[in-house]
Amino acid sequence: MNAPTTLSFPAELPVTRQGEHWYARSGSKQLRLSNLEKVYWPLERYTKADLLTYYFCISPIMLPHLEDRPLTLKRMPNGISADFFYEKNAPSHTPKWVPTIPVGTEGKTIRFVSASDVADMLWVANLGCIEFHPLHARGPRQDRPSYAFFDLDPFPPATWDQVTHVASLIKLVLDNLAILAYPKTSGATGMQIMVPLDGSHDFVEVRRFIGWVADLVHAADPQTTTMEWDIPKRTGKVFLDVNMNREGANIAAAYSVRPEPGATVSTPFEWRELSQVRPEHNTIATIFERVAQIEDPFLPVARGPGQNLGAALASLERQVPQANKRR
Repeated sequence: MNAPTTLSFPAELPVTRQGEHWYARSGSKQLRLSNLEKVYWPLERYTKADLLTYYFCISPIMLPHLEDRPLTLKRMPNGISADFFYEKNAPSHTPKWVPTIPVGTEGKTIRFVSASDVADMLWVANLGCIEFHPLHARGPRQDRPSYAFFDLDPFPPATWDQVTHVASLIKLVLDNLAILAYPKTSGATGMQIMVPLDGSHDFVEVRRFIGWVADLVHAADPQTTTMEWDIPKRTGKVFLDVNMNREGANIAAAYSVRPEPGATVSTPFEWRELSQVRPEHNTIATIFERVAQIEDPFLPVARGPGQNLGAALASLERQVPQANKRR
């Protein structure tokens, strides 16, 4: 029996029904899946089966961005319009075959769930995790992020066109520093620009780098950008969020579904597409055609090569005004 999907996907979710539950098998791993008929997107009538089938089909592209990363679970078991809760420690009913990563923090150890294959991804999604939220570093040691990133967050009435304009300014600064970076839509209203790292920098150095570049961008266009912590002062501007580059923080992974209208997907794109890409264009219903055409332009973020920021930091220190060297 086929899963109760409402969309056409590249492949069907390989499940069988036994009573109230559905079962899937991957090698020696058996998953019991529940409530596949439940509607997660009320307007579009997309179901939990649509979500699980999306992750089953996207898993070959998405897994490199999840491997060996602790996941913060954002559980939305009744869909995008209902209550949600966060969970860091692996639930008590976690199967032994689901990988976990122990991370020490503030004198205690949190056992995070991770995902190493499609079965792990489906188990996480079956918990009601519409999104995948990996931490910024791999493995138990979380003080050396594998990337730095610029988080561009527009505050209404700021528009997507303003976001892409700010992204072009960041790209100009990074090009002058000989730093490679890779953009993706957040899947909501914003954008992230990721800089793969070689693992030699801690979060203090990473925030300094992101902050100094943001200072230069803000100085170049203070009408469009803001770095204000006072939220009302961000109105109508694109907020350059430096502080998301910190230990224990997370963002939606590349190719993660977002709990937004249309079931949008956080979508990597190439810089040449900057003037054409729009967040609402890439959804669980449309993204597979794109992936078939361009595969994964974000793979260097997952697989490297990582970059060292030493020369860029030295150059920025000469450019950024002394008053802004606060990070």
